[in-house]
Amino acid sequence: MFILVVLLWCAILTCTPTFAQQNIRQIERHAADLKARGDAAGALAEYEKAASLDSNSARIQHEIGFLQAVLQRYPEAIRHLEQAIALDPEFAVAEYHLGVAYWLQKNPEHSIPHLEKAVSLDSHNFDYRFHLAHALNEISQYSVALPHCQTATEIAPKNAEAWNQLGLARQHTGDPKGALDDYRRAVNLDPKNLDARNNFGVMLVDSGRADEGVAEFRKILAADPANNMAHLNIGFAHLQKAELNSAENEFRDVLRRDPNLAIAHYDLGVALKQKDDLDNAKAEFARAIALEPSLAEAHYTLGIVHWQSGSFDDAAKEMQAAIAIRPDYEEAWFMMGTALKQKGDLDAAESALRNAIRYAPDDPGPYNTLGQLLRQKGDVDASRKAFADGAHAKQKKEIELGKMLQKKH
Repeated sequence: MFILVVLLWCAILTCTPTFAQQNIRQIERHAADLKARGDAAGALAEYEKAASLDSNSARIQHEIGFLQAVLQRYPEAIRHLEQAIALDPEFAVAEYHLGVAYWLQKNPEHSIPHLEKAVSLDSHNFDYRFHLAHALNEISQYSVALPHCQTATEIAPKNAEAWNQLGLARQHTGDPKGALDDYRRAVNLDPKNLDARNNFGVMLVDSGRADEGVAEFRKILAADPANNMAHLNIGFAHLQKAELNSAENEFRDVLRRDPNLAIAHYDLGVALKQKDDLDNAKAEFARAIALEPSLAEAHYTLGIVHWQSGSFDDAAKEMQAAIAIRPDYEEAWFMMGTALKQKGDLDAAESALRNAIRYAPDDPGPYNTLGQLLRQKGDVDASRKAFADGAHAKQKKEIELGKMLQKKH
């Protein structure tokens, strides 16, 4: 009789799920129902019960990590998502959510590798591809983002924001015409996407179509009257058209609404500089820097004003500050070299000019200034070479300009 009982128990064990397995399934169904109803905390509590019964389920660890992220408990989310991946290294959605959790913690260094891994595991998933492209654009890795943006638009050709991100990547990799087309498509797909419309307007202004750009900014203001960026860009369009009083008025209107907007102080400084009101321009650039010390352009333009005023020490100092923020800032290297040359610090000036050439070998300006400096130092052969290199760079630029003009006709 005992043997029969044992055999019957074994048959039950092999033919039906255990009580724990049945209980886990019930708990997961309940958790999924709570999640679908938007009860993240309730769903999390249920999945944690399931994990207590099966701690080696990658699926359950992923759900816990995802819900912790929804509840903005990012360290806990990251721990559970990493555990899910340790249990299943091919778990694409866990890689994606881990990348997002790191991104929400403002940690792109850890975020992007996980987004890349998710894409490598499922290359046709739009969300994975799009968020990787967006993250790369956000950290200014536009050339790396570009192919991912292109693939995202191929996967979802009717997604307006994918075209907006493609426009950004193209704009910053030397393809203004392509960027303009991408932004136009984004706006046509989603007229309410104000970011895309703003980018479209900026590209129109940059391409010499300021009035069309202003029309786009006005549409933004019709939808969002308090949109300071649209007001700033209208001011920028006035700058492009040399309508300096109108530009100044636009920037001052923005500052009346938001006195602590650094970019508005910078733009106002640019307008005042173009009006030769250098003292007030300096004050605006200094205010922009005080509000946002990492604004490299404000340091650079303040340095230009100092140089125009004959304050070469201050000019060099501001160029150095701009370079500390953007080490590849060719214009700042060039102007720093120019200011140091004016001061008579020829060795430091030569170093700065050579850095300018390293970052922008096609710009003839630094070569010519370097040639003058080397001649001043008595190095005739090196001076001749610098002038020759400058002439070659200028010729190359003229050839490229000629090709562009031919394309327009």
